[in-house]
Amino acid sequence: MLLDDSKISEIIRKPWPLIREATKQGNLEFLNIIFGAYPDLIFEVDEQNHSIFHWAALYRQRKIFKIIRENGPFRDWVVQNTNEHRNILHVAANLPPSDRPNIGSGGAPLQLQEELLLFKEVKEILHPLDAESTNEEVKTARAIFTEQHKELKDKAERWIKDTVSSCLVAATIVASVVFAALFTVPGGYKEETGTPHFVRRASFIIFAISDAIALISSSFSMIRFLSVIAFPYSEEDFISLLPRFLGSGLGALSFSISAMMVVFCATMFIVFKDGMLWIPILVMVMAYFTILIFQGIFQKIMVNAVVKSVFFKDGMR
Repeated sequence: MLLDDSKISEIIRKPWPLIREATKQGNLEFLNIIFGAYPDLIFEVDEQNHSIFHWAALYRQRKIFKIIRENGPFRDWVVQNTNEHRNILHVAANLPPSDRPNIGSGGAPLQLQEELLLFKEVKEILHPLDAESTNEEVKTARAIFTEQHKELKDKAERWIKDTVSSCLVAATIVASVVFAALFTVPGGYKEETGTPHFVRRASFIIFAISDAIALISSSFSMIRFLSVIAFPYSEEDFISLLPRFLGSGLGALSFSISAMMVVFCATMFIVFKDGMLWIPILVMVMAYFTILIFQGIFQKIMVNAVVKSVFFKDGMR
């Protein structure tokens, strides 16, 4: 806005570098202003016959790429506007450039997941024959994607296995603790009948139910984590199957830990009910805030690492 008219005219005569940089940065507002004033600029291409949509796919700018899906003529033009041996899917199959804004956000599984989802999104706008076409090296876009993302896939697999191994240890500890609690009932047993002394107390009923819930939940999480470890880890698994198994395992582990805290509080009420009632009440308040903090951290992890995949996929649609 501060430039002279002559400078502005020069930029408008050669607008591609400016448009390309705006596309690279994901500045959709700026592009809307430019294309609103000069609609023909949306059809500009660079020396490699790449339009802004090719650059949006290369730099993973989904909000710009979504224009194709919302406008049929743009989609047809992008599909037709290809090199002899390369189309927009070959561009999307490559790893994004190192100068991509916000690169490296999230863990390796989430990055791979986003790469896979965008690849599928680009593939949907192409004819099946174009999607299977080969480049100058006689490689399909899918083969290029697998080759380019092999290192990222290995990192994602290691990240998931390390995380699952840690969670499996935690689930095993919880299961061991609550299982042992069943055989060390607070208050002991009656010698005549072998039943617990406080079997009719409400706190004892809460203790028994919470202990069973914690044991079942931790066992379920262990099964889920073992299933994740045994996965073949194909690329498609990172889109939905692995996040679903990992998310359900983490959810069950979180629930079992919360139930274990309830078991502990109920035990304190059984032991200190007669005399020092303030002790179990204080413990219950402390446990309540501990669970709140733990659940807050857990939900943040779930949104960033697992559940975000659902929102990402729905957002593209």
